[in-house]
Formats: sequence, structure tokens, C-alpha cells
Amino acid sequence: MNTRFRTTFWLWTAVVAALIGTRAWAQPPSSDDVLEPESPAVLAILETNPSTPAEYARAASILAGLQRPKLAKDFLRRLIAAKLTQPQFVRLAEQCDMSMFTGMASRKELLPEGKQVADAILRAVNRKLQDPERIARLIEQLGDPSINVRAAALGDLGKAGAAAVGPLAAVLANPARSAEHPNVRAVLVRMGSQAVGPLLAILDEADPPLTIQAILMLREMKARDVSIYLLKPYASAASDPRVRAAAGAALTRLVGRAPTQREAARLLADRAKDYFDRRRPVDGVVDGMVDGNVETWSWDAGKHQCTSKSVSAARAARTLAARLAREAHALDPDDPPTRLLYLTTLLEAAVYENGLGKPLKQDKGTPLAEAAARGIAVIEEVLEHAMAGGHPAAATAAAHILGEIGTAEALLHRGARPTPLVRAARHADRRLRIAALEAIVRLQPAGRFPGSSYVSQSLGFFAASGGTRKALVAGPITKVSHKLAGMLAGMGYAVDTATTGRTVLRLATSSADYELALIDVAIDRSPASLLLQQLHHDYRSADLRVGLIARSGYLDRAQRIADGDPLTMAFSRPYDTESAAWQLERLATLAPDQFVDHAERQRQAGEALGHLANLSESSGEVYDVFRLQEPILTALYAPKLSTKATAVVGNIATPESQRALVELSSRFTQPLEARTAAVEALRRNIEKSGILLDSSEIVRQYDRYNQSKNLDASTQRILGLILDCIEAPTQAVKRSGR
Repeated sequence: MNTRFRTTFWLWTAVVAALIGTRAWAQPPSSDDVLEPESPAVLAILETNPSTPAEYARAASILAGLQRPKLAKDFLRRLIAAKLTQPQFVRLAEQCDMSMFTGMASRKELLPEGKQVADAILRAVNRKLQDPERIARLIEQLGDPSINVRAAALGDLGKAGAAAVGPLAAVLANPARSAEHPNVRAVLVRMGSQAVGPLLAILDEADPPLTIQAILMLREMKARDVSIYLLKPYASAASDPRVRAAAGAALTRLVGRAPTQREAARLLADRAKDYFDRRRPVDGVVDGMVDGNVETWSWDAGKHQCTSKSVSAARAARTLAARLAREAHALDPDDPPTRLLYLTTLLEAAVYENGLGKPLKQDKGTPLAEAAARGIAVIEEVLEHAMAGGHPAAATAAAHILGEIGTAEALLHRGARPTPLVRAARHADRRLRIAALEAIVRLQPAGRFPGSSYVSQSLGFFAASGGTRKALVAGPITKVSHKLAGMLAGMGYAVDTATTGRTVLRLATSSADYELALIDVAIDRSPASLLLQQLHHDYRSADLRVGLIARSGYLDRAQRIADGDPLTMAFSRPYDTESAAWQLERLATLAPDQFVDHAERQRQAGEALGHLANLSESSGEVYDVFRLQEPILTALYAPKLSTKATAVVGNIATPESQRALVELSSRFTQPLEARTAAVEALRRNIEKSGILLDSSEIVRQYDRYNQSKNLDASTQRILGLILDCIEAPTQAVKRSGR
């Protein structure tokens, strides 16, 4: 574009701005044809024939203000089609006011192009501002002899934000660069809240000189909310005297006085509990969302620098709670409530760091080993405290520890009521339940104890797995339920249907495989809220996610019910697989930490079957394993559970058990390993209890063998082994009669 054309473009821009007058920029147009096609303002823009990225952007902005979004989007598309590089996007941001792009991004009629352009520019600008090499150069310039260079570097480092904080802190940690420290401190103080996180990380673990610098900066920022983190440096007898003096002076300036050691411990414990119980939000959560992400900082002593990572608000709260509780305990180690809080937060953080559902390690130096050293009584108290406070992860770790260090006499045989460990065997959280069951079995009680029936019942529930992902669909209209079931089946679920709430309850509490339920809000004459209460108050179905389905006119009713249940969402009735899949995605956002996926459910079922196999051999007087025959038989045909289930069934002396073993071993469609294990279990069962099959079943087995001449050799061999098992008692009688 020549100089004359550029002058014409800017002249028309001024004219158009005058024509727009007092039009509200953010007001959405009511129509794409508010102005006539021959409008002088629109024609003026089009006749300038914009051809550069900046001209495309300005033309789009002006046309959007003239309520011509289609034309505006056309220029935005041209800008996108230009495929600008990062430096070109940065140049565009320098040429145009950034508010122009954010304004277009916020207008619905310009989506998606308006947001796409704005996002690309913001990414490019942020990459430039946060480039590590650029930040390093700016930090070097803080020592430049020129005051103008130093001032420019100060300003640019401030714009770099959190990305500059770590490198700046690394300079403070380097005594050889002490000449730069005043300017670095000035930058960090100017950054305000962006620098608070790294400075608090320094307070937690850095050496005294650097800690003092961090305290002085926090004091200068007048950040009152950070006073809680100054309590330990001030009140701890282990603190360096210089650190203690600096922290005391900062506390006096920020809150009026420095507290006593006991007061400091109490303040730290109270704040830790607030974070632990999620009564206090974590500072810095993105967009103010309860479950948004927050930037957390830590001090790397080896590298002498701050490092950051983005974590969920829940994780940040757990980390803060553990830190503050640790500091409170260090100040007042003899206070029982503080000790209890410290151990509970320590174990909760350790379990999440290890990964929910993963095996816990109690090796020397681990948090579990530290907790275990406190003894059985203390850990049992932690278990009870964690369960009462809604912290199942910490309770799970406590149950694991008790199984390692406890005794049956101390943890099971005490009084007339079930002990905390026994009550945990019926907790709503599956991971805690399986950990408690494992601990109790490990303790090997010699006789019955209060709540011993809980153990066999819970093990039976875990063991009752068919090896598939399952869902429940319930409603008064069978045709509708079958349609929903078909949609879920297409997504990989084995689906059971029900027409009454009673059937829903029976099914949901009989199998550990159900991951979700879709229930019509009008399933019974009684309110659906009652059914939800029954489901979520039974420990076996307490974690079941429920989609409350409403036909036309019932959605508000369903929503009111769902609002009172954290594991329920209300949806309109889906009419295609796509909408049903969206509903399942929404359900998956409910209590994600509590949810146990299919793979973990199968591991839990395998663990339960292993325990039952041991108990069925040695603990008949303590646990009534034989009453669990039905759920155990369910697992016989689950691919990953069959062998373990077979071991249990082999110890149950009933006709049903022998019949199930014969059927499994006779089916050539089953894996050879499973059939072989079933024959061996049948042999043990018959040796122990004799033949419990009736004559027709025995005759049928001979027929199977005689008809197997065209089957593979392995199948013929197994069918022959079954007959050997059946004939073995007879052969023994013949031999004894000789």
C-alpha cells in the first residue's frame, strides 16, 4: 500500500469512527443488516482494500462496531489465513491496541474467529515475555550502568510476571551477585502477589540469608495474609536467630505483634484444618473456580532456585494443610490434637502423591513409616479421626499401617462394639474398605469379634464381579429403558434394567461392577429423592453416580432432586447416542477422586477372592465364607478372576459348587488355564466332601466324555480328569474292600 493509500485508510477510519458515534461497543447487533449495504461507513472501509494483518484487524474491529459481523469475520478469516509467525503476531499486538482483540473475542457473533485471533496473539506475546533467554538478559541489565537500561529492564521483568520470579530468586540465592540484589528485590516487590508464592517457598526450605531476604520483601509488600507463614520462622527454637529477628519484626509490622510459641502453633493448626477441610479457598485459583488450577511453588535446594507447577485447588489445599500442620506440630509436639492433625494431613498427602488405588509403601523414611512409629493406639485414633472428618485417603493409609503393626487383640477384640478398623470394612469409600479388609485378614483373629460378619459380607461384595463394566437403567416404561440400555451397550457397558426402585436397590447392592445408573425421575410413585437416599446411604452403592432422567416437563423437578445429592445430575431424556455420551461425560466429573475405574475394581475383586480363598481353608469358625457362594460363583467366568474364584469354590462343600466346577471345566470355550484350575478344585472338593452331584449330572458327564472324540486333545484330557475325580471315591472304596 502506498503512502497516499495509507493516508486515505486512516482518513476513512476517522470518518467511520465519527459515524459510529456513541454506539456501545459491547452491545451485540440485533441483525446483520442494521446498516444498509450502501452505507458510506461500510463502503469506506471496503474501498480502502485492507491488505496487511494490522489493516485486516482494524477493519474487522470497525465493521464489528458497525454491526456487520459477517464482513468483520471475513477479515478475521483473512488474518487467520495469513498464518502469521510468532514474531508477526507480536508485531501485530504492538501495532494495535490489545483491547481491540479481546473485545472481538468476547462477542458471540464473531466466534470462533475473534477468539482464535485473540488467543493466538496472547500466546505469542506471552511466549515473548516469558522467554527464559530474554528474562536472563533483562536480569543482567539490572546491573547496567545506565539508569534508563535498568529502569526498562525493571519494567519488562514486571511484565514477564510469574515466569521471571524463579530466575530472580536464583539471583538472590547467589552471593556472588549481591550487587544485583537490591534491584532484584525491587522487581519482586513490584510484582506483588505474583511473587508471594515463590517467596513463601523460600521461607519453607532455603538457607538463612535467602530466607531473611524473602521475609524483608514480604514485609515491604505489606502482604498481611502471608503472616501465617512467618510464625514458624519466628517461633521455632530451631530457627536461625537472624531469621527469627526478621520474622518477628515483619509480624509486628503486619499484624501488630509477634505471638507466643503456643499461640503460633494454635494459629497454624487452625489454618491447616481450614485448608484440610476445604473451608478456606486457596489463593490464586484460576478464574476463581473451586476446582480450578493454581500455581504452586517449591524451593529446589540443590539447584538454588524456585520451581513451579500447576495443580488442582484440592491438591494445593492438601499440600498447604500438610505444611502448616507440620509446622504447628514442630512448635507444639506434645499437643494431642495438633499431633492428630499432623499425622492425618501427612498420610492424606502421601496417598495422593503416591496415587489413589496404588499399593502403599511403608519403607524406612516414608510418611507411613514415620506415622507407624507412633504406635497402634495413635494410628487407630488417626483412622477414626480421618473417617469422621471425611478424609478416606488418610484413613486408607492408617488401615494399611494397622494391618502391618497391629494385633487382633488390640484392634478387633475390644468391647461390645465394632472397633474403628472393623467399621472401616463397611465404609462408603471402596479403597478404604478393601484396605481395612486386608488389614483384618492379615491380623488372623482366632475367634469371632464384634462386626466379624462385616468382613465376609464386604469381601463377598467385592468378589461378586462378572468382569465387565456395568450400568443400571431404570424407569417405568420398558421400551424407553431398553433404548437407553442400547445406547450404553454401544459404549461398552453391560446393562441391567429395572422398573422399580426396589429392583434398583437389589441390583446396585449385589455387584461391585456398576459404575453408573440412569434412573427416570418418575420411576416409582414415591419420590426419586427417597431412592437416591437409599442408594447413597448403603455403603455398597454409596459411590454410584446417578443420572436422573426427565421427560419433557419434569426436568425442573429432577434438577431440584439432583441439587441435594452430590453424586447425581439431572438430564433430559437422551434421544441419540451422542447426547447420552455427553451425559456420561458430565457424570464423570462428579467426585472424580472417589470414582474407581474398571481396572481397579477388577484388582479389588481379585484381592477379595484371594482373601476368601485363604479364609475358606483356615477360618471357618470366624467367617461364614460358605454363605458367599452365590457372589463367588459370579466371578467364575470373569477372565481375570476365574482362577482365584475357582480356588474359593473348591473349598465350599455344596452341590452347587461341585456343579459349577464341572460346568466350567467342561466348557471348551473357556481358557485352558481356567478349566485346568477348575478340575483341580473339583478334585480337592470331592476328596474333602465326597460326591455331591446327583446321578443325572454324573451320567451327563459320561455322555460329554463319550461325545468328545472330535474335540481337541486338551478338552478330552480334562473331561477324562473330571471322570477320574468322580470315580476316585469309588476306587478308594474298592481298594479298601480288598
